[in-house]
Amino acid sequence: MTDITFQIENYVNSQNQNIWNELKNEYSFQLIFDPTEYSWKGKAENGTATIITPTEEIEFHSFTHELLHIYLDYLGISTLEELIYGITGEHSFEVLIENSLTPILYNFCSHKKMYPFYKEMGFSEYLFVQERISFGNYNIFEIKLLFTFKKWRKKAVNQFIGQTLSLMNVVVEEDKVKCEKYLKKLQKIKPELYKIISDFDKEWTESTNLDLVTIFLNFENELNEWLIKNKITAGNNV
Repeated sequence: MTDITFQIENYVNSQNQNIWNELKNEYSFQLIFDPTEYSWKGKAENGTATIITPTEEIEFHSFTHELLHIYLDYLGISTLEELIYGITGEHSFEVLIENSLTPILYNFCSHKKMYPFYKEMGFSEYLFVQERISFGNYNIFEIKLLFTFKKWRKKAVNQFIGQTLSLMNVVVEEDKVKCEKYLKKLQKIKPELYKIISDFDKEWTESTNLDLVTIFLNFENELNEWLIKNKITAGNNV
């Protein structure tokens, strides 16, 4: 890792200048070059904002994406830790912790609130996330198969939630028709579970504040009740 904070002003352009001006007065910034990382990362903690880049190339869109994560912190979005420590359901806890699902959902929720700023700055929708959505009939088949076997049903629920929210949060317009097609297929597999996820996504979309923890824990409670109803419970793998 190499500290390249002295170069950070090179990542500021006319598109992100205003948000940079606002944030640099609130945080002490660090820019780190780490070629071992797969993607850009950004976090804010105790007044210090750290952005990690895996490349020496100046990518205004990637830098701005991480600035927006920090901007949400500045605006007061609930923290990931608040979500995880707030989980009360024994059964939902197992599903939401497996495969780092809660951090993934947190990222989706952050992106939903970040994208309007990103778009307003004039950045391309194609550059908002590193990879385009990859989902097909094989994924539908896999989820159906996992639900077939009792020992794999918690994993099935885990994948169902992650894939559904991923498809619901695609920003590239030309990909949305394909995503809607697969969302309808997912809905047919588990209609009640799909509705719980859809209601969560809708409530967060319509929220006028960044109190994610309240909305998430309501979702978690409904998920826990659904798991009990469907006998997909903690420790029940046989």
